[in-house]
Amino acid sequence: MVPDSSCTLRGYRFLEHMTDAEVEAYGKTLDEAFESAGRAVEDTMVDIATIKKVTKEEITLEAKDNESLLYSWLEALINKQDIDGMLYSDFECRISRIDAGYRLVAKLSGEKFDSKRHEAKTAIKSPTYHGMKILERPNEVTVRFLLDL
Repeated sequence: MVPDSSCTLRGYRFLEHMTDAEVEAYGKTLDEAFESAGRAVEDTMVDIATIKKVTKEEITLEAKDNESLLYSWLEALINKQDIDGMLYSDFECRISRIDAGYRLVAKLSGEKFDSKRHEAKTAIKSPTYHGMKILERPNEVTVRFLLDL
């Protein structure tokens, strides 16, 4: 996939990769970086600009570390599309520390896939841990991940 300037403005960009989608998503906080990663996943599957905010949902996930939490987050979005036909365009993520590791509470807005309005781009099989990185610096967090297409 080739990055374009509109993706950069949304908080993510697609990196060059031979067979899969490699994504770099960022934000001022880890919460914002996860929100950007969610937008990137949706924009890999369909044009995110065509997704209306019709329904609201909440997803809660827990994991032992932030990398596992990122993997679970990406997998949850892919599964929501595969199983329920849901697409999302608006994300509000809150990550907190818990005894067992980390918890993500994500509020999502979107709608069911409609073949008349949503042109399918690429099917995602799953996220992978290969090359996954979370880089946290003051006022800047970058997450990098690979999506198996």
